[in-house]
Amino acid sequence: MSEYIAIVIYIASGLIAAISQLILKLTALKPNGRQGVLQYMDWRIVISYGMLFMTIFFNMIAMRYMPYKYAPVLSCLSYVFVLMLGRLVLHETISKRKWVGIIAIFLGMYIFYIG
Repeated sequence: MSEYIAIVIYIASGLIAAISQLILKLTALKPNGRQGVLQYMDWRIVISYGMLFMTIFFNMIAMRYMPYKYAPVLSCLSYVFVLMLGRLVLHETISKRKWVGIIAIFLGMYIFYIG
């Protein structure tokens, strides 16, 4: 596997993790009437945790073929994915402070990759 494919897999795992977090939030917004441990047996929660497990698997595969120095930088993209999915699906507002954070993430990535 090439380094570039591994990087794409690593980025995709961040997107999958963001989608799974979105599913968890959507499930939490709909009370299912169950109590205790049974409330965690909802099929959406099981699928969401399965997706999180899948991201760990994808990260392990990607880390075999890409330099470790890229991992902390690329993992910051998951914050951007969560913010954008929250905006698109949940219609959450993105404050000026969050926009500054997104710009800082991309600026940091740019500085890292040109340096």
